[in-house]
Amino acid sequence: MDRKVAIVGFRVMSAPDLVTTRERLVFELTRGLFDDLGIDRLDVDTTIIDSNDFLDGRTISNVFLDGPAGAYMRDESKVEMDGVNALMYACMRILSGQYRTAMVVALGLTGSQVSPYLHIDYTLSAHYDRQVKLLNELSGAALQARAYLAKYGYGEELLDEVAAQALANAARDPFQARRLSGVDREKVAASAHYYEPLRELHCYPPTDGGCAMLLASAERARELTDKPVWILGMGQSIETFYIGERDLAVSRSTSQAAERAYSMAGIKNPRAEVDLAEISALFAHQEPLLAEAMGLLEEGKAEEAYRSGDTGISGKLPLNPSGGALGGHPICATGLMRVAEAVRQLRGEAGDNQVGKAEVAVAHGQDGICAQQNAVLVLGV
Repeated sequence: MDRKVAIVGFRVMSAPDLVTTRERLVFELTRGLFDDLGIDRLDVDTTIIDSNDFLDGRTISNVFLDGPAGAYMRDESKVEMDGVNALMYACMRILSGQYRTAMVVALGLTGSQVSPYLHIDYTLSAHYDRQVKLLNELSGAALQARAYLAKYGYGEELLDEVAAQALANAARDPFQARRLSGVDREKVAASAHYYEPLRELHCYPPTDGGCAMLLASAERARELTDKPVWILGMGQSIETFYIGERDLAVSRSTSQAAERAYSMAGIKNPRAEVDLAEISALFAHQEPLLAEAMGLLEEGKAEEAYRSGDTGISGKLPLNPSGGALGGHPICATGLMRVAEAVRQLRGEAGDNQVGKAEVAVAHGQDGICAQQNAVLVLGV
């Protein structure tokens, strides 16, 4: 990219139930971000609000959030996908040269106010899948897990290994909604089955949460912070919504999104050049599946990587040192929260979960059944 864009600040809130309204959540995130950076609403040139009309139960839901976001009578726009897509939109606005700063606010109250599974039902085929009522987000994920395990001959123990590592990381992260102490492989394996082979602790928890993040041009970024984190590359791709036409054991759209992001960032060998990855894996099997698709794990070697500790915080390539989406999944905000966690690592501010070397990070977001749409971001310092 000829122009440079940086992430200069963010605020995150997440819990099973925040006991708040969407408007109050947006106000507290925005107010906190402004206070952190010493700015006010007139310092934000454009605002991108990321919310879901279906989950909010009202059309053009961003209209009601303009005031709490400080965007009343200001330049404001809307994205209705995962927050990584909203961040890319904000980045492109700055790259256009028309704006020096752009704020992204993504949120979802899918822990306390609406079922997180409901909107996926309405993305299924209205003529067949929705009528038969066998397919939903959880049963679709179970089919994907079974296909992935079968492709490489992995045992179900891999799911327990992945979930135990993620939940242990999440327990140490104060910004995660699900923080369970003392969870190990045996406790994961003893949790209740949802849809075989997926158990409760293999799956994301219903979560309230949101994230506000400010992006800035290179010149403005250096005025706002001495720790800018630069956006080096970005890419996105989408597959058909009909999973009968997809090979669920792989993620072609994730591979395409990563290839575009790596090409922009000049990365030739992601396993050697990326220091950590924050992946929006909603279910345990998706972390190695998506990591393989992004070239971060060697295909067919996931069991070996997890058992050797290569994917742990002190490993060769830490995956989800924050615990990822198994620690919380407020729909719309999850990917942006992965970006925030990657920024925290690159700034050396991740506390007990800080990885040793953090200079280049990958952050990922997804939407749709079985990770139908994927977005990949490469960040660096």
